[in-house]
Amino acid sequence: MVMINEISKLSPAKINLYLEIINKRSDGFHNIESLMTFCNYGDVIKVKRSKNFNFKINGPFSSFLKKKENLIEKTVKELERLYQREFLVSIDLKKNLPISSGMGGGSSNSATVIRCIREIFGLNEPKYFKNFLMSLGADVPFCYYGKSAIVSGIGEKIDFVQDIKEFYILLINPKIEFSTKDIFSSLKVRSNLKAKTSGTASLFNNLDNILLRNNDLESHVVEINEKILEILNNLKSYKGCVLSRMTGSGATCFGLFDSINDLDNATVKAKREFKNYWIRSSKLINSIRHI
Repeated sequence: MVMINEISKLSPAKINLYLEIINKRSDGFHNIESLMTFCNYGDVIKVKRSKNFNFKINGPFSSFLKKKENLIEKTVKELERLYQREFLVSIDLKKNLPISSGMGGGSSNSATVIRCIREIFGLNEPKYFKNFLMSLGADVPFCYYGKSAIVSGIGEKIDFVQDIKEFYILLINPKIEFSTKDIFSSLKVRSNLKAKTSGTASLFNNLDNILLRNNDLESHVVEINEKILEILNNLKSYKGCVLSRMTGSGATCFGLFDSINDLDNATVKAKREFKNYWIRSSKLINSIRHI
């Protein structure tokens, strides 16, 4: 067996193609239903064997992250508790994604580190592994298994879907941090609804079905900050944009395009209209296996 000393992986951004609130639970959390996928852009994580544990952050958003407790360090500690052993590794995180941006950056980082450490040390999946993933964050299980899916409950139910068309995507973030916890806490759920999917996961490879759904957090966030509505309206006006929506609890908004030429033209317009915003063009990916 070949010993692996070092692994470098893309930690991709998560995209909510829709996100609907089903109801508020008695424990204060919300049951949701969301069609989630990834795009071929994100943070980059390098993990290698070391004599001591070491964690470094660089990249354009590193200074923002250094002010906060990082989920990567917590993940390693919890992994050591789960496997009852030390993992002496050096972890380098290149933070390319904005912080608290609705793209699941922290969850994706956590999931990526788990995959890297498991590969380096040849670890099997222990009992209650899914519960362990969930304990790190609601989006961590989805990010770990890394395939387009309808995610429901509080994130623990994952139903993989047939491949969604891998549209080109334009991401725009006004460099505003939105706390997911705060957004959900202030949300007024109109009524207890029932999940609409009901075994129709295979239908969501069709854009028409995605267009029928919503991000229920979007209207709430727009009330908090009008910049989100401005971004969404501009995305909608760009030639070739087939869907514009906010991902997660914001503040990142996205537009989907069939044509790379339309994407390129929209990117030029967006950079002209939103000079100080974070703007990236990429492509949806149904699975992280090939990245």
